[in-house]
Amino acid sequence: MKRQQSTSRYTSAMIGITALGSALFFLPVILLPNMPLWAKIILAAGSITVEALAVYALGQRLARQIIERIDRAYQSEKAFVGNASHELNNPLTAIQGECEIMLMKDRSPAEYKSAINRIYKEASRIIRLMQHLRFLSKGDSEILRSGTESVILAEFIMHQFNGDRINFSPDNFAFTLEINLELLKTALENIIGNALKYSGAETVDLRLRASVLDVIDKGVGIPAEEIDRVFQPFYRASNTREYSGNGIGLSLAIRILRAFGAEVNITSVLNEGTRVRIDFRP
Repeated sequence: MKRQQSTSRYTSAMIGITALGSALFFLPVILLPNMPLWAKIILAAGSITVEALAVYALGQRLARQIIERIDRAYQSEKAFVGNASHELNNPLTAIQGECEIMLMKDRSPAEYKSAINRIYKEASRIIRLMQHLRFLSKGDSEILRSGTESVILAEFIMHQFNGDRINFSPDNFAFTLEINLELLKTALENIIGNALKYSGAETVDLRLRASVLDVIDKGVGIPAEEIDRVFQPFYRASNTREYSGNGIGLSLAIRILRAFGAEVNITSVLNEGTRVRIDFRP
C-alpha cells in the first residue's frame, strides 16, 4: 500500500512538473503573440531547464526513499533471521544437553521419563514456533481463503475470554464480523495473554465500542522508542526479558487481524500500562 501511494505521488508530481513547464512556455506565447523567435527559443530552453531540474530533484528524492526502504527491509530481515536462529537454538541446545546428560551413565526409569518429558516440551516449543513461522510466511490472499463465518463480536469475546482478571465491557451486541473464528481466537489470545502476563496481578480491561476493541493493561509498559519495533516478529521490548515468550505472538496477531482488514494501534506509558486498539472496521 505504501509503495502504491509513493508511486502515485511521484506520478502526480511528474504530471504537475510537466504542466508547469508547459505553462512557463505557452502562456507567454499566447499572451504575447508578437514575441520574436529568439525570445521563444530562450523561453523554451528555460522551461525545459526548469522541468529537467525539477524532475532530477524529484528523482533524487524518490531514489533516497527507495534506498532507505530497502535498508529498513534488510535490517528487519537481518534481525528476523538472527532472532529466529536464537529462538530455535535455545530448545535445540536444551534437547542436546538433556541427551548428553542421560548418556553419561545409566539412569533409573524415573530419571529417563523425566528427561523424555523435558525433551518433549522443548520439541513441542520448536513445533509451535515453526507453525507460527509458516503462518507468517503466508500472503493475505492465502489467509483470506480460510473458512470464514459471521460472528457477533461481543458474544464471541464473552464466551472465549473470561476470568477473574478480565473486565469486559461491551456497549452493544450489534456489531458482527465475517472472519475465521480460529484465527480470531488465536489473535485475541495472544494480545490478551500478553496483557495479562505483563500486568502481574492487575486486571485487564476489554472495552468494545461498536467495531473498536481496546485491550488495556496496567503492566510494565513499552519504552516509547521501541513501540514501532514490537510489531516485528521475535522482537521483545528491553524491559520484558524476565518474562517467558519468544516475541512472535503479537506480530502473529497483527498479521491475522490486518489480513481481515482490521487496524491495530498500540499506545503505552512505561511502568503504567499499554493499550492495544483494534478497529475491525477501519
